[in-house]
Amino acid sequence: MNTNATHTAAPSPAYLAVLRSPVGLGLATSLLLGAVIVTDVLSLASGAHLYDLLRGMPHDRAALWAVPGVEDRQRSYDLLGLLRSVFYLATGIVYVCWLYRLRDNAEVFAPGTHRHGRSWTGWGWIVPVVNLWFPRRVTLDIWDASRPAGPHSPDRPGHGLINLWWGFWLAQGFISLAGGAVYDTAESIGPTNVALGLLMASDLLDIVCAVLAVRLVRTLTHMQHDRAREGSAVREEPLS
Repeated sequence: MNTNATHTAAPSPAYLAVLRSPVGLGLATSLLLGAVIVTDVLSLASGAHLYDLLRGMPHDRAALWAVPGVEDRQRSYDLLGLLRSVFYLATGIVYVCWLYRLRDNAEVFAPGTHRHGRSWTGWGWIVPVVNLWFPRRVTLDIWDASRPAGPHSPDRPGHGLINLWWGFWLAQGFISLAGGAVYDTAESIGPTNVALGLLMASDLLDIVCAVLAVRLVRTLTHMQHDRAREGSAVREEPLS
């Protein structure tokens, strides 16, 4: 009788999962996040400029167009908001490409340990409701699979960086939505100032979130790069 008959084979990586370098995409993502930080700072300064002008008006219920110079400042603020949205979109696309590259590598490092399929690396950001937690879960699984000790080691470092980044992401998202809704419908000084206060708070939170995201991108990229160089988890098995 063959004593090896009861041996359980380790899971194989998912179909078409291959190990590729994340360094180039990681650098591009970090640079775009830096551009987002710059546009956030400019938007914050422009919002503060407009807020300061409106705050000096004696009547909160006065119409916006009755304030001298408000149209030019509002136009500048709106143009910066448009520029910020363009950089946000570009950064989001490159970030998801980088994350998908990491998810593929993590499948090679630790097959069968991920809670969600690879398609959720992108769809998790778009589908309503689940986008409140799926991206965090995908990132956590990538982090655990990319550690030098592997996902099953009892000596696991904390997920503080991921949790902090995700907390700031959710907070700035909700505040930005609220501020944008008030700003788009405001026709008098009082509601506009409320909206500007919310949007400036969102800008501050987004700056912190982007700084944490840069740290996360650099850390995960280096983790996978180092592990791939060591060859500690690369499996040369034919994929069926």
